[in-house]
Amino acid sequence: MDKRKVILDVDTGSDDAVAIMTALLSPELEVLGICTVNGNRCIEMTTENTLRVVEYLGSDVPVFKGCHLPLVSSLTPGRRPHMPFTGQEDPEENVHSDYLDYLPAATIQPQRQNAVSWLVDTLMASDGDITLIPVGPLTNIAAAIRIQPEIVEKIGEIVIMGGAYEYGNITPAAEFNIWIDPEAAKIVLDCGAKITLVPLDATHRACISLGECDQLDAMNTRASKATSEFARYRIKGYRVFQPMEQDDWGPIHDALAVAAVIDPTVLKDVRQLYVDVDFSGGFADGMTICDVNTRDKKARKNCAVALNADREKFVSLVMRAMERSPK
Repeated sequence: MDKRKVILDVDTGSDDAVAIMTALLSPELEVLGICTVNGNRCIEMTTENTLRVVEYLGSDVPVFKGCHLPLVSSLTPGRRPHMPFTGQEDPEENVHSDYLDYLPAATIQPQRQNAVSWLVDTLMASDGDITLIPVGPLTNIAAAIRIQPEIVEKIGEIVIMGGAYEYGNITPAAEFNIWIDPEAAKIVLDCGAKITLVPLDATHRACISLGECDQLDAMNTRASKATSEFARYRIKGYRVFQPMEQDDWGPIHDALAVAAVIDPTVLKDVRQLYVDVDFSGGFADGMTICDVNTRDKKARKNCAVALNADREKFVSLVMRAMERSPK
């Protein structure tokens, strides 16, 4: 079986950790490297958390530290008052801790080369067969495109966890990853590469339940126990932050993007659409505008957008991955 070459781009908190473990434990994927970016927490924290996950699984996949701040959105006074994030949320609503305390502190280090230059070098040297899986703000990828636009022709596909059609989570209009760096999102969405967008509409179906956490605990592997811990933390936070369809569910957003690369049928109601990003700084700042009715007849349909997901298939895929982990 030919493995699909992938690069993860993460702002590692709890759901990123599950996404990384799913990718590293899935025989369908060859993870070439993991880039970190500011987002859920500051870059030092997201990098440390990423290193913890990689070391916890005994992997030798290289980790590259990326951009410390968004391209421009934090420059306007009042527009991003809490950047970088370092844990200002209400503790009752928190779905990410500063550090992944369940995992031991990392003893390994990130690579000396920065994530953006490594992305450029790796893509330019490739045969156009690498899939990018960004599950945080798109700052690194946008910066790489600005530095070396030719990389776009070398990207096989970009599968993005980000955006929303019906509702946001960080604001009524915007999803967190896009809101953090909407200018970067605009650059990536307009770059011309093949793009699949996995927004909140789909990831809110990618939930793990408390009963499934019990199953993960019973599996008794390193990854299954960590996934259960992170999922329980998210279920508790989402009960207050953004209640799901069922009280004992919590979404594992980022893992759905990885699952979609392994098995695209995990995504449902996938539509080829024109998607734009608001970066005006107003109420809709960071909003992804999905033209589901094709009101703009001249716009290029730049994304395949998943508006739903198969929860059972998603959970099964994650379970299978965690079962492959060392004890």
